[in-house]
Amino acid sequence: MGTVPIIQTNMNIDSEKDFGDCVAVVTGGASGIARSLAFALAREGAKLVIADLQPEPAEQVAAELDALGAEAMAVQCDISEADAVEHLANETIKRFGGINLLCNIAGVTVVDKLHETAPSDIEWLFHVNVFGMCNTVRCFTPELQASAKRGEVAHIINASSGFGVAMPSMGPTLPSAYAGTKHAIVGLSDAMRSELAEDGIGVSVFCPGLVNTQTWNSKSFRQDRFGGPVPGTVDSRARVEAWGQDPDETAAMIVDRVKRGDFYILPLDETARATMERAIQERYKELLEAINRR
Repeated sequence: MGTVPIIQTNMNIDSEKDFGDCVAVVTGGASGIARSLAFALAREGAKLVIADLQPEPAEQVAAELDALGAEAMAVQCDISEADAVEHLANETIKRFGGINLLCNIAGVTVVDKLHETAPSDIEWLFHVNVFGMCNTVRCFTPELQASAKRGEVAHIINASSGFGVAMPSMGPTLPSAYAGTKHAIVGLSDAMRSELAEDGIGVSVFCPGLVNTQTWNSKSFRQDRFGGPVPGTVDSRARVEAWGQDPDETAAMIVDRVKRGDFYILPLDETARATMERAIQERYKELLEAINRR
């Protein structure tokens, strides 16, 4: 079996995490940022578990990784179902004996005003984006604790969004329910980094801007209990493809910053960075004024 080329960075290698031989579980790994992250971690020498609701694309990604010399397996998993996540954990331990990196990347999107968002869509967003992350953390933390005790890498990477730290301009509509889930992920991650620090488990939360992925079409695989599949619109696809950042660049930045031990990771292009900086400054200016108001 060959080896996957190592990503070269300008960081001080002695101070970085070494992902060689780490076992990484990547949810949503069949597409988008998660797929790119799986390949980026493979180039670092990690072994991959590609967890995804869609089994055939997950198997395809695992096969591509294997062809490049990485050790990988695919597991069909609906992270919104606790039993499915327990199965994922069992399969991971059976194959690799442990875990070092839990990458909670799977997520879905609805862009609409809250009062115009169907109750089933709100439930879908929170069950996948928030409860799904809670399910994986609950199931995998004992194994991460065991890895940390052995002196190995133990780290959790959670996917939020720019909408999780501020409310940047997005035309006439703000994705209220979606933003609520992403704020929840930031809050949970912030609490987790304190809770898990004594166990030697690190936590990072990344908050990207628009990335060129299939999020515009996430309703096409919406589970039946939340209303079933509905195809995305051509307009949504065109907007993402025109303005979205390259998922490979996004993944490379995530790996670089996690190796360094960063908590907040904001993979943004120059335009998005300026927009986000302005939105963050406006939010915290208002908060500071409120806390000092007499």
